[in-house]
Amino acid sequence: MHHRNSLGERFEQLVADLLRALGYSNVRSNFRIPIAMGGPEEADLVYEKEGLLGVVEIKHYRYLSPPSPELIAKAMIQASRNKYLLDAKSALLVISCPLSAALNTAVKAYPSIEIWDADELFLRASEFPELSREFEIFFEVSAPTPSQPTMAIELAQESSFNQIQGTGRLLADALLSVPTGKQHASDFETACIKSLKYLFELDLHGWHEQLNTDDELHRRDLICRILPKSEVWNLLLTDVKSRYVIFEFKNYTNEITQKEVVTTERYLYPSALRNVAILISPKGCAPSATKVVQGAMRESGKMILSLSVLEVEELLVAKDAGEDPNTYLFEKVDQFLMRLGR
Repeated sequence: MHHRNSLGERFEQLVADLLRALGYSNVRSNFRIPIAMGGPEEADLVYEKEGLLGVVEIKHYRYLSPPSPELIAKAMIQASRNKYLLDAKSALLVISCPLSAALNTAVKAYPSIEIWDADELFLRASEFPELSREFEIFFEVSAPTPSQPTMAIELAQESSFNQIQGTGRLLADALLSVPTGKQHASDFETACIKSLKYLFELDLHGWHEQLNTDDELHRRDLICRILPKSEVWNLLLTDVKSRYVIFEFKNYTNEITQKEVVTTERYLYPSALRNVAILISPKGCAPSATKVVQGAMRESGKMILSLSVLEVEELLVAKDAGEDPNTYLFEKVDQFLMRLGR
């Protein structure tokens, strides 16, 4: 997910700078693992220390929203897989949030991987004031005082590498295989709903399908109640005042136009705490629709977000590798609110 996630790239850059400052040599980003070695995959960073190769897996999570243990386990598997493919001497997983007690259990399963969490990054950057400041700006928090020492935990047993294809990849393939157009609307809805359950199973509750009879079609929309576990959902609940999120599936051959966005806007009722709709479609929204979306937010506090099938695919595959879809969603909401003109 790095190519769309500018904060993820920034975090990767900071980690690379820190490794160089610490004296690691030949630090390289996005190192392609050759096909001959079991690729094509990319290792986020590789470095050399005393002539031995080390591989680094970097995961950007929101500082205040630690991922689930399951996601950390997937990130560990990814790190140990890259270590194995590159025949590296050491593997390091770097995460941009503090390691909670719940996550410690997950990481203990991989003793051969070292993990640096946000506290550990602060600790290691503390002798480089400028870098330390960069991390503070990035995390939007101040560095912890040195009185509470943090541990770099040596992590748990390698899992087998003949892993079957990840769930996310299989769901993405199913979604991509649905042809566009009305006659395939039902298959599209089913593939979307399965994908959303995998991405946000811990963040949304209810998963209540609604039959929608406008435009002469029986269309299924999905309405879910928001659980404020993660920062982005908490923001939608408290700041956008939406207790529910509505997903609409539009299997259109072309981009979504103004007209469809206006229809969606009618379904949102601030008084019923339904202020957020997420539209999923093969091509996303046309520029003209974006204007209506911004107007809806400005004038009546209704937030309509659009996710294209390719974005959903990216989120699914990234979740297989231990990334948190909520991190991406937070940035999308954040960008949307920041760009809202007067």
